[in-house]
Amino acid sequence: MPAWLNRSDIAERHVYDMVFPKFLTGTTDIDDSAQTDTTAFQILEIAPVTNYPLADVEIVFDLAKATTGFAAVETSITAQFALARKVDGTNWRREAYVEAALSGTNAANRAMRLNAGSVRVTEGLRVYVVFSSDVTGDMEIPYVISYKGLVEPTVTAVAA
Repeated sequence: MPAWLNRSDIAERHVYDMVFPKFLTGTTDIDDSAQTDTTAFQILEIAPVTNYPLADVEIVFDLAKATTGFAAVETSITAQFALARKVDGTNWRREAYVEAALSGTNAANRAMRLNAGSVRVTEGLRVYVVFSSDVTGDMEIPYVISYKGLVEPTVTAVAA
């Protein structure tokens, strides 16, 4: 950390936290026995801490993880990704799909980036994926979340 940030001035630290992104990493799972054909399947949830909104939220999924990733497990099944927000604090509302259907074969050496923008304190943010048919095996999909904010959000990944 730069020496100028070691000062006790809280305001300067808040400015630093809102200017420079932070990163969270992990893996979310697709369980073949839990996934339902052609239905939006939740794979990740991001919840800001009460009174601490997030800015410039971006989620990147590695679709080509060796042996257990989407591209390794599937060939012809397609996947579409979408964000959903709990705008009113109660009901989840899914946004439009981010990209046209992407098959496992076409996902080799690919990542999926979702730009979520701001996540307000009354919102939650979820990531859904819709598969064109039943997946043929369990998958692990690594992710990195970048965000700007004063407090780290709660991130819940689906575990197989």
